[in-house]
Amino acid sequence: MSIKRVIIEGACKLEGIINENSRRGGVVICHPHPLYGGDMHNNVVGAIEKGFAYKGFTTLRFNFRGVGESTGFYGNGQGEEEDLLDAAEFLMEQIDKDGLIMFAGYSFGAWICSRAVPKLERLDGLFLVSYPFAFYESESLKRYKGTIFMVGGKSDDIGPIDRLIETYKAIPSLQKSLKIVPTDHFYQGNEKEITDFIKEVVPSPGI
Repeated sequence: MSIKRVIIEGACKLEGIINENSRRGGVVICHPHPLYGGDMHNNVVGAIEKGFAYKGFTTLRFNFRGVGESTGFYGNGQGEEEDLLDAAEFLMEQIDKDGLIMFAGYSFGAWICSRAVPKLERLDGLFLVSYPFAFYESESLKRYKGTIFMVGGKSDDIGPIDRLIETYKAIPSLQKSLKIVPTDHFYQGNEKEITDFIKEVVPSPGI
């Protein structure tokens, strides 16, 4: 295991932290809304990273443009989608060519993950926590046929539980899992529920 700070070159220079584990799989983790204090050090982002690292994935979390040491300014979703694709390209250079590649995101970050899916030739899975149904569309998820894992808070007003269940049922994937946590949108004190769910349902990428 090797943890180090990196700069991802793309449309903007993005500050990131990579945790190098197996070259057989990698995951890019997206943080919540940059205009409301979201960054790669968020508690839920940390819980996601911990779970995937435990499973052996090389993990990459990064700050969207305009956050922390990342250059640029908030991009209304389109810019952040570009950031994710740049981060994915960087991560794919750190793992085997046929290694697993996954996206994980929390809140706004989950929406960005769903936006980027059609732009990729290959994606082996999504892990989405508290998709912000109250603010963003989710029709693209209802067409997603790949492996998907979703987490929601029972008292989440930004990712309402009824919308989550409705969307989850509509997703055509045959490989999907859902976890409902007794919490609100912020998961304070419930981070371990997310980490443990990853340990339980996400397959290890191999050695």
